Amino acid sequence: MAAAPGVLAEVVNAFDAPGIGIDLARLGLAWARAAPAVAIVPAFGLRAIPAPARVVMGLALAATIFPALPPVAGSAAPWLLRAAEQAVLGLPIAIAAAVPMWAATMAGGVADALRNAPDTLTAPTVEGRATPLGVPLSLLACAIFLATGGPARVAGALAASAPPAHPVLAAANDLVAGITLAVAIGGPLLAAAVVVEVAGALIARAASPAQLHLLLAPARALALLAVMAVVLERVSAVIAIAVERAPHG
Repeated sequence: MAAAPGVLAEVVNAFDAPGIGIDLARLGLAWARAAPAVAIVPAFGLRAIPAPARVVMGLALAATIFPALPPVAGSAAPWLLRAAEQAVLGLPIAIAAAVPMWAATMAGGVADALRNAPDTLTAPTVEGRATPLGVPLSLLACAIFLATGGPARVAGALAASAPPAHPVLAAANDLVAGITLAVAIGGPLLAAAVVVEVAGALIARAASPAQLHLLLAPARALALLAVMAVVLERVSAVIAIAVERAPHG
């Protein structure tokens, strides 16, 4: 083990030799900047892809952006400290890219809550336990992200020479925007749920003393699913706009 640092130094020197010219230290910093995106953006696979494969994916993404990073030799700070700094700089970009997909999952959860479907599913491409409608909406958002060049936008934002001045504040703003997006997507369903509840109450009162509550519960769920089917195209369009605008470079 004592010889390990010397071996690593030789490997770094070999890659940095004339004719190869690969600065492994700077490539490592680029990987640290790209790691948050690979770790938390659902479109990159999450638990559906083994950890070594995600490491390789991060290296592939880092290889496209590391020329934009400043040379390591120009700084006296330890490499690990600089790697942590790069990870912090990459975090707002990762959150901005992941927020539309999280919002789509949350909107599906709102729809399932309104139709009284508390069941949850474990999906490798969704963190935690998602609802039956949350999983397909998340997959839809991931498909839109990949089909519209999301990875290229992430790489462009990561390679930007002017990262956010306040990464934590930028991440907080992105999270607030995600909550707003989820509410906007679930808004039509919330309005429809109020109408369905009022209509059900009026029908139950008009049919009194008949016991219609056993029939009204499934009818309410079917009505909300019908509303979801009607607004699905609009919901998909809103998700697509949010995905195409994120991340902000």
